[in-house]
Amino acid sequence: MSTTRFMDMFVAGTDTTFIVLESAMTELLRHPKDMKNLQSEKPTKPGFNLPPSPPKLPIIGNLHQLGNNPHISLRNLAKTYGPIFYLDLGQIPTVIISSARLAKEALKTHDLPFASRPRLTAAKYLFYNCTDIGFSPYGAYWRYIRKIFVLELLSAKRVQYFAFVREEEVSRLVRRLAEPYPGTVNLSKMLALYANDVVCRVSFGRNFSEGRDFDQNGFQKLLEEYQELLGGLSVGDFFPSVESFVFSLTGMKSRLVHTFNRFDKLLDQIVAEHLNSEGGKDETKKDLVHVLLGIQRNGSGEMPLTLDNVKALILNMFAGGTDTTFITLDWAMTELIMNPKALQEAQAEVRSLLGERRVVSESDLLQLNYMKAVIKETFRL
Repeated sequence: MSTTRFMDMFVAGTDTTFIVLESAMTELLRHPKDMKNLQSEKPTKPGFNLPPSPPKLPIIGNLHQLGNNPHISLRNLAKTYGPIFYLDLGQIPTVIISSARLAKEALKTHDLPFASRPRLTAAKYLFYNCTDIGFSPYGAYWRYIRKIFVLELLSAKRVQYFAFVREEEVSRLVRRLAEPYPGTVNLSKMLALYANDVVCRVSFGRNFSEGRDFDQNGFQKLLEEYQELLGGLSVGDFFPSVESFVFSLTGMKSRLVHTFNRFDKLLDQIVAEHLNSEGGKDETKKDLVHVLLGIQRNGSGEMPLTLDNVKALILNMFAGGTDTTFITLDWAMTELIMNPKALQEAQAEVRSLLGERRVVSESDLLQLNYMKAVIKETFRL
């Protein structure tokens, strides 16, 4: 099992994936040398008992069986082969688990063999050779940066300190929604702006949507491109022996390099501004970049951080704080709108608690039991 790659989540593909795969296979047939390399390095089954596996094709293995909706295809395969089965996804041996009991065995009882993620090409480019907390392998470095997040960046004291940012941004979101619009209000866009505003202000003290430097530099489009590249399905990751060839063929490499260079330039500007500012000396004006630079400069004796390490951790704040927050809020509102009775119950609870007041504070959230249930149900769905 330790030599296989456990997929804790498989991103649903589209027709584009198979068009790219078809193009890659066509080019490989035109280049016999690359085809020979691919065939000579095809995966071989390890010398121990593997779970059951459906029939596969040469070179691509079981990739063709994923279809346009991999999550549905994997469910159907589980009905045939059981809660644990084996697939060859190109050159990547993969064990699929689809039962709660086996998932607990893999992720809790025997978590260490599965603690490290695969080194995806997109992550290597975008996260400074996988030196962030999401893609760095389990070990001393990962434990150190995790401790930084837990004790310094996401501690209860730090979260409480930035409560004023969340409250101000919620008020701004409400004002936006209250403004008259000639057409339909795009709530998804406003929720995305809210999530990005909070993360940007907390991370490096900048407003995201007020037309300052970020909008001038096309920050919104840059962030969308970054999230698309990081979350997309890359055919080259399934064929490591010809990875460079496939990424060049599909244009993925040039997109990754271009996006990384733009983000790196932006992060260099942010770091330079923080190094030259006086905000880091005043505890009331510190943001998360100030904290990271302070750790990098002063050190703890445990493990030195390079400037690239700091920039990788800053990017983690975007990846972990923008898209996830926005998607959760978006789906919560979608589910409430689709269930009018639940929406009315949530509204009644908030209005009953507030009385004559017009503003909800974070301390009020502890008393909103129905709202807590709505949030839990959103996470469950």
